[in-house]
Amino acid sequence: MRNRLSANESASVYLFAICGASLLATLFSLILNGRVGTFAGMDVSSWVNYFVMQVAFILVAVIFCYARKADIVSVAKLKPSKNVKQYLLLFPIAFCTILVFYPLALLFMKLLSLIGYPMNSVINVNFSSVGVYFLALLLMAVLPAIGEELICRGMLVGGFSTRNVTFGIFMSALFFSLMHANPLQTVHQFGLGLVLAVLFILSGSIVPCMIVHFFNNFITLTVTAYIPEVDEIVYNLGNWNYLTGAVSVVVGLFLLAILFYLYYRAGKGNRGSFSLYSNKIDCDGYSITVTYDMADKKKSNVFLDCFRFVGSLFTKIGWIRVYDELSVSADVTYFGKAQRIPGVWVALAFVVFYWVLSLVTALV
Repeated sequence: MRNRLSANESASVYLFAICGASLLATLFSLILNGRVGTFAGMDVSSWVNYFVMQVAFILVAVIFCYARKADIVSVAKLKPSKNVKQYLLLFPIAFCTILVFYPLALLFMKLLSLIGYPMNSVINVNFSSVGVYFLALLLMAVLPAIGEELICRGMLVGGFSTRNVTFGIFMSALFFSLMHANPLQTVHQFGLGLVLAVLFILSGSIVPCMIVHFFNNFITLTVTAYIPEVDEIVYNLGNWNYLTGAVSVVVGLFLLAILFYLYYRAGKGNRGSFSLYSNKIDCDGYSITVTYDMADKKKSNVFLDCFRFVGSLFTKIGWIRVYDELSVSADVTYFGKAQRIPGVWVALAFVVFYWVLSLVTALV
């Protein structure tokens, strides 16, 4: 059994998942529409579709891997990480992700409103009872954290990363955001996709991604259900909203960088400070890099190391080190541009069309 997919195979399973889920959702809508009424302010057919689409994602991933003689457990890295310290960092990572990308999403929504896009709520549920809240939590937080992660992280990141790890991270995030075909969610979903892709690579497991995805949806649902005043407060800020949004993004990015460093450090053990290249010797076009042997150093100060890491992100050499660490952690065979990936571009064209169609339909 194979333990990896190619970039084209990843794009194929994504297309099958989107088409299969859409067809099943349309079929159930036609069957149930006008026959079962509404529940908690939303058509029962819409409730069913939330369930059907996620189940379809899971089934497509399982069937595709079986047909391609690939081990889905290895491909999607379904085995959970056993590092307790890393799990403790997941909720703060989810919270900081919202802190960074929520203001950017609001700014994009403002631009959409200028061209007449309707600002309808993403969650149109009447949370009249605790039972409705937990049902919504199951269908809108738990199941998407399983189905969408299986497709967008488990199937895409590894395959796309065979070109290079940056391509894998950004393209999987783009596919994830466009898949929802809701312009109001696009910016936040893209940011969340970036965070989840990096988390998938660093952890070597899809389970932490599922947990962070659940936390993201859980926070959104809970605020919508029980603290709806938040949206009104943000709206009433007026021009101050730009200032508070900028502060939120900057502070969130700073905290997110520290949390990812701590996550990386917890997974790798105490490797000392985030060392930059200490010396470099060029010999006839080849580079010899000399670094310190961290085993001989005393236990480092974690707070000082965090600030060193954040500081290194303002240097080219710091980003090279980050890229190198992600490339090693991704654990894939790199083919670079030598790998032809027409399937990826076809899938991208399809999902962009899907997103644009949703935008135009709402405007018309």
